[in-house]
Amino acid sequence: MNKQCVIDFKIGCDVKMNVKNRKIIGVSIIIMLFAGSFLYLSPNAVAAPSVSITVDNAPTKVGDTFIASVNVAGIVGLWGWNTLISWNPEVLSLTRSAKGPFLTSDGASDLRPQPVIRNGEGTVYIAHVLLEANSVSGDGILDRLTFEVIGPGNTDLTFSSLIFLDEYNPHGEIPYTISSVPAITITGSTNPPEEPSNPPEEPIVTPVLTVSTDKSVYSLGDLVSVSATVTYAGGAVSNRLVAFTVFQHDGTQLGTYVSTTDSLGKAAFTFRIPTPGDSSAGIFGDWSILTAVSISETDLMCAVTFTVVGQTMPTDLSITSITVTNSVQKPGKVSVSLTLDGAIPEGLVLTTSVFDSAKVPLGMSMTSLTAQTQGTTTITTEINIPSWAFIGQANLYINLLTATPTLGGTPYCSQTTRTFEIT
Repeated sequence: MNKQCVIDFKIGCDVKMNVKNRKIIGVSIIIMLFAGSFLYLSPNAVAAPSVSITVDNAPTKVGDTFIASVNVAGIVGLWGWNTLISWNPEVLSLTRSAKGPFLTSDGASDLRPQPVIRNGEGTVYIAHVLLEANSVSGDGILDRLTFEVIGPGNTDLTFSSLIFLDEYNPHGEIPYTISSVPAITITGSTNPPEEPSNPPEEPIVTPVLTVSTDKSVYSLGDLVSVSATVTYAGGAVSNRLVAFTVFQHDGTQLGTYVSTTDSLGKAAFTFRIPTPGDSSAGIFGDWSILTAVSISETDLMCAVTFTVVGQTMPTDLSITSITVTNSVQKPGKVSVSLTLDGAIPEGLVLTTSVFDSAKVPLGMSMTSLTAQTQGTTTITTEINIPSWAFIGQANLYINLLTATPTLGGTPYCSQTTRTFEIT
């Protein structure tokens, strides 16, 4: 079982400003990762501010690094902004997004969530907002992007979406002036490697030990087949003793078995996953098998890992109905009601988790179920949707675990998913 460490984080704020005796309360930066957006200016302004991306030293070859700056000029009362910037992912890779000095130049407190970098798609989402009644005006750098050139080709560096929040533009009516980096062309690669001054040495031939199992995932009581292969200079090594040592999830060594390689250089070993009675501590999770062999005065070791999981859902336990709130206006609560029908084993735990449209975990509920041999059980729960959650379609994940997560609970059955809208 692949281990996952779940980090529950929350980023949110209420921004209160007094601009021309108008109080703007509860302002949230709106995340728009894949939708086009427009930047606006109030008709009361004399000239449109300008927003640009500039590069001081344009790259010329693969391996170069450079910094692109996101700039603003002529802005009045800026207190928040967000953008989605795009490039050709086959040419550039973003290694860092650093906050520019402009928005906090007056020393105001700010909120800047970790930028969402997707190098596989060639995008980065950046959001930055001041807290309380603060704003800045004038010219400056909003963000600095550090890129590495990873391949030849052409790329633009452009705003896919851009939103500014300033004193005269709370809603937006007239476009800003926007400019981006002209196309960057990479035609060369890194400097050619130097010719070796000396002829290459003859390769050193060493023995090789490999080990594998017949599956990557097993359940309680399953038979595990392990195979180790010993080769030397490309040929099979027969009649060699190979030691197999089994380590269960908690690191306990369960036993060592020795087998001899055959004419194909293979040594085999089989064992069965135990079925504990009252406790499964140390059973569920990632196991490993360490192999060792000595050949040509060289001691070799090699390990293979696999996962032991809980049993699948028995046929006499099923989720017969799930009811979920269709739409939740943030901040608010999503209500979930479901019915289980059948036998419930001792210690079974129900978890219900919410991830918003940007795949940010918003929270979860956990219910310890009462053991029963038959009958139906109805569970109703609510999960808070914070004001900083991303709007759009959210996912609800319903799982049954053998114990609470802190006690190493493993999946008891397949996951059930539902969706609802956050507005």
